[in-house]
Amino acid sequence: MTSPGWEARLAALLAGDGELGGGAEIEVRDPDGSLALLAPLARHHRVDDDVVWIRPVVGGYVPAGEPGLPPYAFHLDEARPRALAVSGLIEEGEELLFRTAGAQLVRIRPAGPATLAELERWDSFCGVVLSAPDEIALDRLWGDSWWGEWA
Repeated sequence: MTSPGWEARLAALLAGDGELGGGAEIEVRDPDGSLALLAPLARHHRVDDDVVWIRPVVGGYVPAGEPGLPPYAFHLDEARPRALAVSGLIEEGEELLFRTAGAQLVRIRPAGPATLAELERWDSFCGVVLSAPDEIALDRLWGDSWWGEWA
């Protein structure tokens, strides 16, 4: 990692602090420049040496059927933690840029219009629908699978 302040910048992006907007998104491009992933990021992270653990917010859906279901939910097994081995981290304006071990270009930046609405649905789902123990388990970013309700 290069800049000593990058982790604070990442935390601020994820939290949506100050001028950085309402949260963060991740854009991953393959070495040929094609878009591999564009998704909002959940508001927590973990750093282990040169590995950043994040949770891209994917797997959202409108539940059908039984009364009492939330208007929007997530398959938590799809929105699982991802480890990004990083090298050559660069802070560029409000963005963090780095290459993965597989040479993909990763940009973490303030969430834009394409991802902010999904992030807001995620926040609502986590804060209103999930139990406190489930939310704590998500925040820890441990494990690569989710079992039980909302899998």
